Amino acid sequence: MTAAVIDAEGLRHRWPGAAADALALASMHIAAGEQVFLRGASGSGKSTLLSLLSGVLPPQTGRLQVLGQDMGRLNGPARDRLRADHLGVIFQQFNLLPWLSAHDNVTLALRFSARRRAQAPAGEATRLLGAMGLDEPLWRRPAAQLSVGQQQRVAAARALVGKPALILADEPTSALDEDARDAFMALLQQCCAEAGSALVFVSHDARLAERFSRVEVLG
Repeated sequence: MTAAVIDAEGLRHRWPGAAADALALASMHIAAGEQVFLRGASGSGKSTLLSLLSGVLPPQTGRLQVLGQDMGRLNGPARDRLRADHLGVIFQQFNLLPWLSAHDNVTLALRFSARRRAQAPAGEATRLLGAMGLDEPLWRRPAAQLSVGQQQRVAAARALVGKPALILADEPTSALDEDARDAFMALLQQCCAEAGSALVFVSHDARLAERFSRVEVLG
């Protein structure tokens, strides 16, 4: 592992049959623990970039290293292992399992990674749920019975459990009102700072940029 969490040069991606690149990124370098706000117009490649950073897509052109690993040289299972062990992802639609409790959705991330299990002290899932402002009676409630804001906080706790080196957040505040958004942002950034996790936060909401010391614009 190197000090750089993300190191990219000349990164391009074009979908099959498309006339133009979905993503054209000259360079990006993000250090351990750094928090970066990423914005851009629709179609600028934000979601494509997150898919490349998370290893869902292999790079087509250019160089991409995530946590010192050359993503162009890793096969699919190896990228999946890197993601399970070292990355936390907060999806725009949360992607919780609706029949599992809030607590079990959080600990699901630990089932797929011995490393994250070893990094998670006893009771970390409940600590994170509490830090995210969820009262204890909600921890055993199925995700389908939680409000949108509560589901969002569960998704953030799931991404943070086990202290992954990198958190990728894709429009996680789009369904929240202003007060809930501000509370969520404060909790997310505080938890990332405490864990030493780098944060790449994607949003159309330019008002959130002031919370970050660094802003990157795609497109």
